Order: sequence, then structure tokens, then C-alpha cells
Amino acid sequence: MGFWSCNNYGTKLTIDDMELYYTDEVSEDDAEAVGEYLQELELTEGGERTAQITKDGDTYQFRMVIKEGHEDDPEVELLANIIAMGLSEEVFDGDEVEVHLCDDQLETIEVIEMEDYDDEDYDFDDEYEMKVFDGTEIEYDYTITKSEVNDLGNFLIETGFTDGTTKSIVFVYDDDAYIFKMVVDEDTWDDPEFEEIAKTYAKQMSDEVFYGMDVEIHLCDPYFNTKTRVKM
Repeated sequence: MGFWSCNNYGTKLTIDDMELYYTDEVSEDDAEAVGEYLQELELTEGGERTAQITKDGDTYQFRMVIKEGHEDDPEVELLANIIAMGLSEEVFDGDEVEVHLCDDQLETIEVIEMEDYDDEDYDFDDEYEMKVFDGTEIEYDYTITKSEVNDLGNFLIETGFTDGTTKSIVFVYDDDAYIFKMVVDEDTWDDPEFEEIAKTYAKQMSDEVFYGMDVEIHLCDPYFNTKTRVKM
């Protein structure tokens, strides 16, 4: 990382291919932590990129330049939600974070707010909700958004995980990782070859659905008790 002089966007921090600006409302340490988090998501490489971190009242604003017309792309919205939640949890101690999708002058086109777990998307009377994709039932709780469930379900269909037969998955977000719990035969709990397959699938799921975020696959008994925890 390298620092450059100030301008009207703030102080510039260069991280790989990204120029990350931060204003006086954000400390240097926090700006560096934001940069490290973006590196974890692999968002700082792959061509010139510009972003800014600032604060308005009690709300942090992460502002990033996007290509014209991409503000309505569901994948961009999903990425913005991941960034907002991740920065809140990993950098700003749970404080509110907004992601501003901006033009090349860092002017706001659209604001993506953190998911509100008190809204109608979630039913706190029941611990889990469920959605079915080609016979595979995905049960998920308030830590997972409906758009994330849809993206996961489509991924399971595209990769041939679903085959029309009834299968059950539990999917949650915990301890900075997506947890994919699946019931498997007892013989596979300690099978190194099966674990390697699960590890590869977790990495594919991370890359193709969750923008490089950590994914764990838990091999479970019929009651979804984890017997083997497979990390990427």
C-alpha cells in the first residue's frame, strides 16, 4: 500500500490496481483496514479501480465507481451488500455502512444500504425459511438474503448438484464465512477423496457466487449435526 497527497476526494491510498480515497472523517488505520478487506475480496486487482470511504453522521459510506448502466445489475447489488455487511462486521464494529454506486467523478448514482433484518424478507417467528430448486430444499436464516439464496440455488442447478430428487441443505452465514451444510453418508465423513471434492466445490461456489468470500461445506448426519468441516 502507498499514500499520496490529498485532493477533493481525500487522501489517496494505492492498493494494487485500486485508488482508495479516504476523507478526514475516516482514520488512516480504518482506511488501511478497508483496503485489506477489499484485497480479501480480490477487488483491488484486474484493472484501474477507484473507490472512496467517508462518513456521514453515524453512517460510513463506501463509494465505488462502476461502469455506466451497471447500477441495476443484480450481481453488482449482491456485491454491494457483501461489501456493506463485511465492512460493518470486520472494520467498523457493527456500525452502519452504505455502498454508493458512482460515476467516474464519484458522484452517487444509487445507494445500496445494508440488509435490514427487521424487514418483511424475514420471519422471526420461524428460525428458518426454505426455498426449493429442482428438488433441493435450501433452508436459510436471517443471516442470508433472498438474493443470495437465489444465486446459490441457480449455482446448484448449473453445476448439476440438483437432479430433481429431494435433497436438503442448510445455508447460513457465521464467523465471516458462508456455511453450506449437507447430509451425506457416514462413510464419507472421513473420506479424504470426498473431502477434496467438497473443498473444490466450496472454492467454486466462493468464486462464482460469493465474490471470493469464505465458504465452508459441512458434512452432516441426517439431523444436520456437523461431522466434518471442509474449508476452502
